[in-house]
Amino acid sequence: MRTLLRSVDGGHALVVAASERSDGDVHPLRVPPEVLRERQLASTGRPWVLVDQVHGTGVHRPFHDVGPQVCADVLVATMPSSPALAVWAADCAPVALVGRGGTTVLAHAGWRGLAAGVLDVAVDALQDEPVAHAVLGPVIHPCCYAFGADDAARVARGVGADVDDVVTSLGDRPALDVPAAVAAGLARRDVVLDVIGPCTGCDDRWFSHRTRGDTGRHALVAWFEDGDDD
Repeated sequence: MRTLLRSVDGGHALVVAASERSDGDVHPLRVPPEVLRERQLASTGRPWVLVDQVHGTGVHRPFHDVGPQVCADVLVATMPSSPALAVWAADCAPVALVGRGGTTVLAHAGWRGLAAGVLDVAVDALQDEPVAHAVLGPVIHPCCYAFGADDAARVARGVGADVDDVVTSLGDRPALDVPAAVAAGLARRDVVLDVIGPCTGCDDRWFSHRTRGDTGRHALVAWFEDGDDD
């Protein structure tokens, strides 16, 4: 498990971390529930809220129904009273937004979700609560993501950016810069990323469907625990 952000405020520590390949596959539709729970407890010491994800903009507030029978790409909870939230991925952008009042939003931002405006949905889910922290977990970078020009234009429109801001080149082909797209989509809502995770295509500590054909999934997880200001 790699900690990407730890911030202590008011006696509670916010932790945003990414599971690694060594923590095991955490795909909620493919891993038996008992194995999934064991892997969660082993890596973070607590169970996670995980749901099915469909590359869309659906929002779920997991007070009661959780699990693979629920489909959503944005999870919202008021912490620290809520359990750990998690979104799973293997190249797509997992994004965590934490409001100053403790509301936490996790978004699964694949390119289709970015094109559909999932980042705006995630920011709106904070209901005007100012953002204290924004984290982008492990995600494919343009060095490993050759991409079609038409679909790249859809992503650019979805994040309110010019195509040239989210597209670079990979040899003689265009490549989608997902971190730049996420940064642009948040910046237009006055949110600045604190952390940008490593490339899943280059770093095999994480799963990559695009570059290695992996079927496993890692997760970005956010939770609160007792903290110490010293």
